[in-house]
Amino acid sequence: LSCELHIDELRRVTRYPKLRSLVPPHMAGNVVNDLRGLAVWIERLPTIDLCRDPTDNYLLALAQAGEADYLVTGDKADLLSMQQHRKTRIVAVRHFAEMLSA
Repeated sequence: LSCELHIDELRRVTRYPKLRSLVPPHMAGNVVNDLRGLAVWIERLPTIDLCRDPTDNYLLALAQAGEADYLVTGDKADLLSMQQHRKTRIVAVRHFAEMLSA
């Protein structure tokens, strides 16, 4: 699942110096372009105001609108502490990877 806010955030974070040293700009651009073609695109997001970090509310809205089973994140302070939003389980990247390999 993705939306324009998600793409905007990916573009922003891939410009961070720490990430840029791991993922060159051209590869980050390819990821964004590939995501646009592979993701289920959600145009209209519900209004949600549940997360301690208001900038993360769109992720909850995206999960809700797309009826996601999982929201996979590294955001320990905010999203992961919620554990669930409606039917969507909020899990850490490592936990999700372990679930996939099981």
